Amino acid sequence: MSTKVLEQTVSDLQRRVTEIEDKLSAKARGGWRKIAGAANEDDYFDEAMRLGAKWRKKANREQW
Repeated sequence: MSTKVLEQTVSDLQRRVTEIEDKLSAKARGGWRKIAGAANEDDYFDEAMRLGAKWRKKANREQW
């Protein structure tokens, strides 16, 4: 492979990687806002929080 072809290939790959990174970061921005509060007033969520608190309380007693 000639140097010119190799340089063009590397340049194309760099451009493609940049495009992919831009698309991924655009999706990630603000993603938490879409799901924030999604479990509000959810019985399963409330139960999970209750059980988690119960487990942490027990784990903390056992640790000390």
